[in-house]
Amino acid sequence: MGRILLFAILIFLGYLVVKSLGASLLKRGGRDGDEGRSDSAELIQDPQCGIFFLKQHGIQARIGGQTISFCSKACRDKYLDTHSPR
Repeated sequence: MGRILLFAILIFLGYLVVKSLGASLLKRGGRDGDEGRSDSAELIQDPQCGIFFLKQHGIQARIGGQTISFCSKACRDKYLDTHSPR
């Protein structure tokens, strides 16, 4: 009977340790290195084709003093062809 009680106490303590580790990971977001980055999951819309994409995966172009993001090089090139002064 004593062994069963000791075994149950060890399982309960293990559960508490796992639970506290899981809670600390959830507080941090489960990832390291993203602290202070508010744009890590920001969706923006491509001005050429209208598709939404993650800002960090976009292709940037500097147009008229503004930085504009595109979903691909093809959309960037089409936009530059249609919006460049002639």
